Amino acid sequence: MAADLDAVPESATRGRRRWGRAVAVVLVLPLLYAFAKMPEWIHNRQMDDLAGRILSYPPPPSTGFASEEFSASFAAYGMKDTCTYRLRFDMTTKLSADEITHYYETAAITPVAGGEESFAVKVWTLPQTPASLDMSGQQQVIVEIQDRDLGSLWDFRCM
Repeated sequence: MAADLDAVPESATRGRRRWGRAVAVVLVLPLLYAFAKMPEWIHNRQMDDLAGRILSYPPPPSTGFASEEFSASFAAYGMKDTCTYRLRFDMTTKLSADEITHYYETAAITPVAGGEESFAVKVWTLPQTPASLDMSGQQQVIVEIQDRDLGSLWDFRCM
């Protein structure tokens, strides 16, 4: 008879199990999401740091930023399991594309993690027409700086 008083009804234990499963799902799903997004967050931080280093570096002589806007992207360009960061911005300059390329290639800007050989600079000029030059004879150029990080760290954008 004493055993009957200590017994917990089956419906009560079933309710506790359901409650325990619900709590486990609520706790596990955000952890899984954070685990899956962590490589992306790491790469975003690395790109923000690289963009800050490049944009805070003094521009070449007779050159200035055409706007405060820049574009940045990540992807596996060409090589699998290698995350490539691309940073593009517009400048106005009296210098040639080769001079700007040389300036940024020899600049003391620290690459993300791939090393010096992973850092590449490309500069595009617009067609030389009178409309493309401003009053001081400066032209607008597009500067793209790429840095490859060896290893995607499971960032799905880079696979």
